[in-house]
Amino acid sequence: MLDYDGTLAPHRARRDDAPPEPGARSRLAALSRRAGTTVAVVSGRRPADLDALLGDLAIHWVGEHGWDERFADGRRVAHPIPASAARGLAAAFARAGALVPAGHLERKRASIVLHTRGLRPEAARAAERACRQAWRPLLRPAGLRLDVTSGGLELRAAGHDKGHVARALSARLPEGTLPVFVGDDRSDEDAFAAVARRGVAIRVGRAGRRSRARLRLASTRSVIRFLDRWLALPIEARRTPARTR
Repeated sequence: MLDYDGTLAPHRARRDDAPPEPGARSRLAALSRRAGTTVAVVSGRRPADLDALLGDLAIHWVGEHGWDERFADGRRVAHPIPASAARGLAAAFARAGALVPAGHLERKRASIVLHTRGLRPEAARAAERACRQAWRPLLRPAGLRLDVTSGGLELRAAGHDKGHVARALSARLPEGTLPVFVGDDRSDEDAFAAVARRGVAIRVGRAGRRSRARLRLASTRSVIRFLDRWLALPIEARRTPARTR
């Protein structure tokens, strides 16, 4: 299970221009064809984004932190958002629209994201303060959660997160399957916690940041090398329980 931004693709100021690392798609395709490995991309991105970036790969992907799924066979599931959360997100978007620079607020089905990449530091801090103040009163009544991201803030409907996704995907696989989650952002910490007991959690990025993941890859290029190593392993080695590796 892999996050997208910051894991399979470098973070970019323009979120609409975020192709995966060279070679990432071919590695995912090869892994999806290998016996003994199931591949899933678990992202906060909208389904339309994932379609554009990964659409022709026969892999499972999960968008909006679990609210939307597309299975490897093309079947799709859009989990219904509670009415209170939908109303809260609409109100939050209306409140924040005039508080942040144009183009830096993204409305999704289950969330609103304040993107601060590309802003000067003082402007980014001011936008975050304004959104926090506008959104905080809505959290509990609407059933929303507010998270810090690696490039801003995300206000989203509670009830689905990457931890729920990691547990659900793992439960669908045969007994003894080793769950592995690779991610870089704070939203990935939910998944790290979910797999840590009987699997492997790997954080991508600089050393020194506290994380539930016990292993680290330095960059998105390191993720590609990790996938190459996985592809080179015999199936028997990939099936070895985590405690013996």
